[in-house]
Amino acid sequence: MLTLETPAARVNILLKGAELCSLYHKETQTEYIWDGNPAFWNKHSPILFPIVGTLKNDTFSHNGLLYSLPRHGFARDMNFTAEQHGADQATLSLQSDAETLAKYPFLFCLKVHYKLTDDNLAVSYSVENTGDDNMYFSIGGHPAFKIPINDTLQFEDYELQFEQTEQADIYPLNQDGHLVQQGIPFLQHTANVSLKKDLFYDDALIFKQLNSKKIRLASSKDKRYIEVSFEQFPYLGIWSKKDANFICIEPWNGVTDVESASGLLAEKEGICMLEPQQKWEGSWQIQFG
Repeated sequence: MLTLETPAARVNILLKGAELCSLYHKETQTEYIWDGNPAFWNKHSPILFPIVGTLKNDTFSHNGLLYSLPRHGFARDMNFTAEQHGADQATLSLQSDAETLAKYPFLFCLKVHYKLTDDNLAVSYSVENTGDDNMYFSIGGHPAFKIPINDTLQFEDYELQFEQTEQADIYPLNQDGHLVQQGIPFLQHTANVSLKKDLFYDDALIFKQLNSKKIRLASSKDKRYIEVSFEQFPYLGIWSKKDANFICIEPWNGVTDVESASGLLAEKEGICMLEPQQKWEGSWQIQFG
């Protein structure tokens, strides 16, 4: 495990999955990241790569061959290498190998960079196509925040505050785990959503057309908050396990397949394409107080 620290905050990162597992504010003695209680969900902030969500039939086709990938890909379950580790920042990397090529036929280098300041954690991704063919991928974050942040409050004391007033649909999953094709009205000329656990009984709230690029988790009964900024990510998922005391605010560059998906990776919604030796870079941030 790697630790980053400033006078005001401390972060822990696991080598497995390059996963953020603790974000601690020293002055308020507050932990913001879910503890990974396996009775509900045993992760903290997995990295979703090389797909986001679920493939139709858990398979995709490329150059006439079929491959199988689990939900959200494989990066979250693989050991990363610590390339650089300083007091307040670190870079971890994952390279394609025989294991990844059996599931995903592209040569790549994925790097994850964490940079901690006193009230902000920046999470940056770099994806490089190290092969000779065009590469197709999606990537996303899945940070789980402990809620209530203040242990004297309740889950229902919190709300999500969008950066802008929104008129936005959500795209639920159907009974087969596919994304519905027609959106369902959800945000109707509002910037706030009061949290209730039954909001997530049918899985995640998935947004495709938000104007906001920031979302805050906060309560009128306490000054502590979390704000996630996701300027470079067109999709946003918000999720909690049934009746758990956490909420995930997830910046995505990709999304689960719809039922009519062709199965061709190059045609997958939200997919990114990199030409040989090209690099994609993107970042999102957590501000906390």
